[in-house]
Amino acid sequence: MELDIVAESSCGTLVLVEVKKTKTKIGLNQIEDFQEKVDVYKTLFPDTIVLASYLSLGGFTDEASDFCLQHVIAVAERIEEL
Repeated sequence: MELDIVAESSCGTLVLVEVKKTKTKIGLNQIEDFQEKVDVYKTLFPDTIVLASYLSLGGFTDEASDFCLQHVIAVAERIEEL
């Protein structure tokens, strides 16, 4: 099982991030695959808060966006420089 970023905050929260640098929109299947990975982490660490986030430079299909909203997956389509 591979995730692009797995980070633990100082309070113990796990942050899981998937990053896609493609020009095409991410579809529902890819988001569901990511959710399966998130579910594994939640099972392995039942007493830990797990935050999920997906960065897709190509954006998301409507179905993928809806799924993310329903499953509390934070989404982003760009990274802004400071």
